[in-house]
Amino acid sequence: PKIHWTSIMYRLTALLFVAAVSAAPLEDSADVAAAKAQFKAAFDMTAAGEHAALAPVNNDVQADQIANAYLADTADVTAAKAEFQAAFDDAAAGGLAAKQAPAPVHTVAAAMPVVYNSLPYAAVNHYAAYPYLTSYPYAAHHVAAYPYTTYPVVATNVVKAE
Repeated sequence: PKIHWTSIMYRLTALLFVAAVSAAPLEDSADVAAAKAQFKAAFDMTAAGEHAALAPVNNDVQADQIANAYLADTADVTAAKAEFQAAFDDAAAGGLAAKQAPAPVHTVAAAMPVVYNSLPYAAVNHYAAYPYLTSYPYAAHHVAAYPYTTYPVVATNVVKAE
C-alpha cells in the first residue's frame, strides 16, 4: 500500500508541474499588442483630461419652425362651443343646484339605551368538565380576573311598540 500512495503523489506532483508550466505567460500577437497600445493611448489621454475632445459635435442646421395652421370652426362647432360656454358660466354662477333634485332629509333614530351586564362572564363556567380552575397553576389568570366581564353591553334590535 505504501508504494501505491507514493505513486499517486508522484503523479500529482507531475500534474502540478505540467499545469504550472502551461500557465506561463505567452507573448502577445500583433493584434493584441496593437489593441493594448491603442487602449494605453486612450487611457493616457483621459488621465490628462483631454477626453472632452472626443465628444461629438452637432453641426446640424435646423429648418425654420413650421407656422401654426388651424382649421376654422364650422357653424355646428361654433354653436356647440357657445352652448357649452353658456352652460359652464351658468354652473359657475351657482345655477347647477337648480338643475338637481333636492337632497333627501335624513332622520336619526334616538339613541339605544345602554344595558349593563349584571352577570359576569366568569359566573358561567363553560369548561366545567376541565379541572384547570382548581388544579393548574395558571388558574389564577381565569377570565373572572379581567375587567371586561362587566363592560356595558349595548342592546340591539330594540323594537318600540307604537
